[in-house]
Amino acid sequence: MNPDLEKHIANGKIEQAVAEKIDQLSPGAFCVHKSWGVGKIVEWSLPESRIIIDFEGKPGHGMALQFAASSLTPLEKDHFLSKRHSQLDKMKKLASDDPVALVRAALESAGGTLKLVGLENLIMGTVVEESAYKKWWDGAKRKLRADHSFVVPGKRNDPLELRNEDLSPADALLGDYEEARDLKVKVKCVDAILKKLSVFDDLETQLKPVVVDINESARKALKLHLAQAVELILVRRELQEKHAELASDDGAIDLAELLTSQKDRLGELFKEISVSRQRVLIGELPKAFGDEWIDAALGLLGDANARTIQEIAHLMIEKGKAAELEAFLVKGLARRSLSSEVLVWICKERAGAAQPVFDAELASGLIHVLERDHGESGRRNRVHDILLNDMELIPDLVRAGDLNTVRNFARRLMMSSVFRDLDRRSLMARIVKIHPEVQELITGKEKDEEDELLVVSEASHNKKKADFADLVNKQIPENRKDIQIAREYGDLSENFEYKSAKEYQRVLMRRQDEMEHDLALAKQTDFGDVNTSLVSIGTVVTIDNKDVGGSEIYTILGAWDSDPDKGVLSYISERAKTLLNRKVGELVQLPTGPGGALENYQIASISAYVA
Repeated sequence: MNPDLEKHIANGKIEQAVAEKIDQLSPGAFCVHKSWGVGKIVEWSLPESRIIIDFEGKPGHGMALQFAASSLTPLEKDHFLSKRHSQLDKMKKLASDDPVALVRAALESAGGTLKLVGLENLIMGTVVEESAYKKWWDGAKRKLRADHSFVVPGKRNDPLELRNEDLSPADALLGDYEEARDLKVKVKCVDAILKKLSVFDDLETQLKPVVVDINESARKALKLHLAQAVELILVRRELQEKHAELASDDGAIDLAELLTSQKDRLGELFKEISVSRQRVLIGELPKAFGDEWIDAALGLLGDANARTIQEIAHLMIEKGKAAELEAFLVKGLARRSLSSEVLVWICKERAGAAQPVFDAELASGLIHVLERDHGESGRRNRVHDILLNDMELIPDLVRAGDLNTVRNFARRLMMSSVFRDLDRRSLMARIVKIHPEVQELITGKEKDEEDELLVVSEASHNKKKADFADLVNKQIPENRKDIQIAREYGDLSENFEYKSAKEYQRVLMRRQDEMEHDLALAKQTDFGDVNTSLVSIGTVVTIDNKDVGGSEIYTILGAWDSDPDKGVLSYISERAKTLLNRKVGELVQLPTGPGGALENYQIASISAYVA
């Protein structure tokens, strides 16, 4: 014991037990306090019966000897916490360069095992910034699993452990699998085994128990965890393909038979199964469903991701079923029923597998899906991104299209609320480059052979746009929800709610097309500088009834302005058409009402409309 401490005992200033503990806390030693964390002893101040400690974030802290003895735990100099206190920069570099070595050091200081929360307490907020810890741990975890010196838990409450160094790589891999309780972890363990088959001395003997357990685990999990059970069956299959003797197990679940039995859950399965293993499942469809495999495959396209769509298309073409795929796509395009992912696949494969269905008509389908998905979620989808980022897509779409088709596409693009103004202009520029005639849509000078521009007031134009936005963003999405809910009521042939919702959907779609068409033709005006030498749009005209006497006053405004009670006429109404281009003093005949007798009127005066 330190001589100064012995004198302190002899003078009765400190008890023997306290001195023995303080003796382990000599200057330069490390310690830990349950509240203040790790610290380094700076000095003793025995005359004052105090000890001075530099805690992390609390340097120069004084503590009474008796209190220090009861609340401080000594640490070895090579303990993780001691190194964190004295070599923090080096520890941070180790966390970045070799996270496995950092975790190993933490485990060694903890006796070889730590709960994940314990590891966080050692590292997060000090060695690794709290905001970056999750990303760091995800990367470290992958490296720890590959090392096999560690038992990495599948669940947060299970411990992270450091294995015995004498354990062989094969035993470590098998140990990981035996300790795995979660099906996802089991799959990862078998994946690790597949990568390290060379470390096994007797594959059949060592891996046979794994195959048996896979079969049992998958069978038990089929009902509640279909995708995970199938993943297990797939990795078992990979094991058996690499080592034929493992394929002799009896009672194993056959993949094709499993797909057949789960026909109604195929959509659910493909949503959850890992993308890397979807190809194997798709390849099993012909074996599982016989002549009906095409319907099963096409039925998956509705909710499929890009990889699944590609694999299904590849299989159908390989099996000589390209015509069936083309027919499905043509029908889907006509009905506007294809998903955004399928449309993106068509765009990407326009020079390959999707070439037969890639034409100018696809453009309208793209805009339809854009607005549909935007209305339902308020977020952009992959169609939005491919239209913007694939610089040749729009030119390819419109290059072979006739002018009317291209103009219709351009109008819908101009009216769409999905794109920002700058992006919309960029897309329109790509169309104009191929079809300069479409420039008229941008300048507002366009006049089709069949469609005249509509002169409208600013107020009526704003109202029409608001009505259109309400239709696209509220009414149509609500109708889709109604249809989805009605589907759940049972047999669609006897489902009144479903039929009613579908009929209303047709009304809404027709209304959307009409409003898009009208808005595309609209030209706003404030009715300024109107010509009052004759009746024209933006004039107030007084007419005298020459048959029965009396006068009537009409204000002739835009196509969407009509208020008969106030004498406001739309210039496209029959009464207004009769008056237009007439001069003061001219006689006109107007009906007394719909289908009524004609009466004679004379233009009495013409003046400019003032808003």
